[in-house]
Amino acid sequence: MTVLPYLEVTAAAYAAAYTAGVLVTGTEDGAVLSGTCPRCSCPFDFTYTRRVYRHPPLGGRSAHTVTVPVLCVCETPHEGRPADEEGCGAYWNVLLERVAR
Repeated sequence: MTVLPYLEVTAAAYAAAYTAGVLVTGTEDGAVLSGTCPRCSCPFDFTYTRRVYRHPPLGGRSAHTVTVPVLCVCETPHEGRPADEEGCGAYWNVLLERVAR
């Protein structure tokens, strides 16, 4: 497998390619998306958190769709990657539906 260099880039096809095989595991504050990067083909887990502080849960049941910006955060070394970055540099948006109980 050829390892691509780090490049901050997106493409229209990235979201569809990623969501075709992604596994979504709900958490109390968001979700963990486990899939394969459509650019570098490396597997990774991306954690989406709806909030950065704790507050009491809202009552009742609600559903809504949010746009989640996903970044490749694979652990594969990509040439040219800044020391404070992760992944290959690819990014895309996915729609995530949340159902609260």
